Amino acid sequence: MAISARSLGTAAGTVLLVCAVGLSWWGALDEAASERTHAALKRALVTFALTRTLNGVISVAQGTQLAVEPAGVGVVISAGEILDPLNDLVEQFSWLTLLAATSLGVQIMLGDMFATTAVNVVLSVVVVLAVAALWWPNQRGAAARSAVLRLAATVLFARFAIVVATLGTGYVNEHFLTQREEAAVDFLSQTRTKIESTTDAAPVPGTSTDSVLERLNKFIDDQKQALDVENRLTRLRLDVEEAVEQVVNLIVVYVIETLILPLGFLVVAWGLVRQTWRRLT
Repeated sequence: MAISARSLGTAAGTVLLVCAVGLSWWGALDEAASERTHAALKRALVTFALTRTLNGVISVAQGTQLAVEPAGVGVVISAGEILDPLNDLVEQFSWLTLLAATSLGVQIMLGDMFATTAVNVVLSVVVVLAVAALWWPNQRGAAARSAVLRLAATVLFARFAIVVATLGTGYVNEHFLTQREEAAVDFLSQTRTKIESTTDAAPVPGTSTDSVLERLNKFIDDQKQALDVENRLTRLRLDVEEAVEQVVNLIVVYVIETLILPLGFLVVAWGLVRQTWRRLT
């Protein structure tokens, strides 16, 4: 019974190794992983460009003062205090998006490196040795057999680690993170437009030679203008609060997408490889 069980395990291990070599030469998994990573990199670069533009718009808006003159009395309202929290957060977040884009670029480079013909040839040779070691009797050359199987496990992990991490991350991102990311980016784009419209220059006041009727009309217009500016600043404050929340959402998305998920899938993949190697040895 023990011999039968060992033979079954050896046959299963041989099939797994041969399938791994076939997947390595096939390249479909590499192409799928590359497409997902390039799509994620494109989204990260779009977000980075948006955050830098938003940071510039906010910086300009902070130096802009909204001036109205109700009843001839000058009133100057600044949006700087409202925009300060968002400006600081966006500036820091832009660096995070750059790091995320860099991480995705590194994944693309490593994926291309481990999908080359040279790596496939090395993997094929190592798998041939591993298959021979699997069928070699345990009593003879146990140390060499264990070393070959350990080498095969390491090479297989190196070959498919990036692919597995990328595909796993891409699946989670597609079903759970992409919608959140796109909604946050759209909102920040709208916020940029609102900030630009809110900080438009106020109308130029009339001259002192206006008639009494013109001054009365101007007084009424100034009151409306003052109320309008106040309402716009109130809406801006609400938009800024929502924008801060959306930036935090994007931070969570990029930390999960470029750090937690890839490392998690790598740990799981390495654990599976170790368990398989222990069972075969």
